[in-house]
Amino acid sequence: MRLFVALEPNSKVVANLTELVRRLGPVSPIQWVHPRNMHLTLKYIGDTPKKGVDGVIQALSRVRVTTALNVPLAGLGFFPSTRTPRIFWVGAENTSALRQLATGVDAALQPLGVVPEVRPFQPHLTLGRVVEGQSLDEMKTAVEDLPSREFGAISPDRFGLFGTTVTANGPEYQKLAEFPIAAALVDGTPLTREPFVGRL
Repeated sequence: MRLFVALEPNSKVVANLTELVRRLGPVSPIQWVHPRNMHLTLKYIGDTPKKGVDGVIQALSRVRVTTALNVPLAGLGFFPSTRTPRIFWVGAENTSALRQLATGVDAALQPLGVVPEVRPFQPHLTLGRVVEGQSLDEMKTAVEDLPSREFGAISPDRFGLFGTTVTANGPEYQKLAEFPIAAALVDGTPLTREPFVGRL
């Protein structure tokens, strides 16, 4: 199972991104990520055997963030560049509290052999993947005509560990555990919910 750590957008942000997809969809050669499945990745862990998941959960349960998060989402762009676009994204402000959380997650996982990040943290939500060989001219014009490129802010009180599996119908993911932000655990146990499955 491939694991990653992420924040989920709130319902207002999801509504704003849904409207964005509605506006750009007809003129954009993009394989869209459904807004309800979008997330802000804090750390991509990668392939992990099932027996290793509990260790990851225990490591993440020790992450502490002392400042509440408020992360504005604004701006649109492509990775790796507009000349060779593969991913279309909405930007997230790289606030000090968000960096503290991402750094804490990275540090907590290093003792498990997870390779630490060497590139600067570039927070974003992936909106979709560009269809290779298709023109983006109409899409770029539509982006210029948008009334706003601000999509609200997320102020999560928890972050999550997710697992991705590949099926015949495409990737699916499960939320495996949740961890509080700016709050101490009473008994050392992370918040958990019943797993859900959704298309990436």
